[in-house]
Amino acid sequence: MTSIGSRTKRIFYLRWSNVQKNSLKTVMTMGLFDKLKGSKPVELTPKSALALSAITLIAADGVIDEAELMDLAKIVRGDRNAVNTALSVLRTTPLPDSITLVANCLNDKQKITTLAILTDLAMADGALATEEQKILQQYMEKFGVSEATLKPIIDVIAVKNDFSVFS
Repeated sequence: MTSIGSRTKRIFYLRWSNVQKNSLKTVMTMGLFDKLKGSKPVELTPKSALALSAITLIAADGVIDEAELMDLAKIVRGDRNAVNTALSVLRTTPLPDSITLVANCLNDKQKITTLAILTDLAMADGALATEEQKILQQYMEKFGVSEATLKPIIDVIAVKNDFSVFS
């Protein structure tokens, strides 16, 4: 988990730039010197798409803390390749394009599951931050998932994360 954490923390030192898409699921970085570096397309899998969506959400407030890193590791079941692929895409892709890539990679069931996971991740501290809410809304819209579909999921997550009942 340490290597996932150190790699994830570095995303804040990266500058997002425009990206050219070779296909719906493939990202190509085509800079002037890329041939010299051996740059090649990055294939986004459903698991790396989940990792990418989770990273965009936990990074929304500008800080990734240790608890969020542990949550990320749980979400991807320790799959460092999924995290590395997600970070590779994130380095070269602006947020709206990242959300589109995730949406294009997932089937309908995976989209609903991803929204549930992201909502739970955002609510882990008991409150939904404004930045997180905006990103969740963007994913919901891009995924084409209605509020009616998400409402029962959100209701359960709200109950699950309401620790005030024990105070």
